[in-house]
Amino acid sequence: MTAKQMKKILVYSHDTFGLGNVRRMLAICQQLIDSLPDLSILLVSGSPMIHSFRLPQRLDYIKLPCLSRTRREGYAVKSLGTEIEETISFRSEIILSAVINFKPDLLLVDKKPCGVKNELEAALSYSKLCLPETKRVLILRDILDAPAATIEVWEKNGYYEVIRSLYDFVLVLGIPEVFDLRREYQFPLSLFSKVRFCGYLKREARLVSRHQIRAELRVSEQQRLVLVTVGGGEDG
Repeated sequence: MTAKQMKKILVYSHDTFGLGNVRRMLAICQQLIDSLPDLSILLVSGSPMIHSFRLPQRLDYIKLPCLSRTRREGYAVKSLGTEIEETISFRSEIILSAVINFKPDLLLVDKKPCGVKNELEAALSYSKLCLPETKRVLILRDILDAPAATIEVWEKNGYYEVIRSLYDFVLVLGIPEVFDLRREYQFPLSLFSKVRFCGYLKREARLVSRHQIRAELRVSEQQRLVLVTVGGGEDG
């Protein structure tokens, strides 16, 4: 099968340091690749941990210059020593170039409708004007933050209007019976028809015994084994 026959997805994952978002998007990519033999995926991410993952065939990635979180919705340049606006402009040009050259059938955006500090605006606008066959889809976990905090951020950044004008669908990882994102975050009624609830992601558990785990970790049966979890973010 030639490259021209392959279906193509470009995935934007906005991770700064944490592992949660990029792991979630890689799990989705893995499922799509397993289900569709004629699919190739290009992942665009600023996560410094992306190289640590074992990536499946037909998935490649573009690494953006790293950012770090400074406060809620605040960012700084992690490594380059450049100004934040200069770096965001650089990242935006890389993303736009990826869209122009890869020409995806689907542009799948993780969590932030405009990307970090609006770095996706150029790519989204280009795809709408110049790639009319490309579908633009936003993917959200169901609970983003407390409703009041989320609504404030979304209103301030104009995200409801961005979804209305630039996105074809919003896919929610959850079910409305548990948390109806549309109502809790006060989506305009005009956006309800764009929202699809997809259920929760399921990770396959390793089916190994406690004895096998102890053997792998070289912990004897007489020693105590304590599991400590610290989260997937920079604090952890």
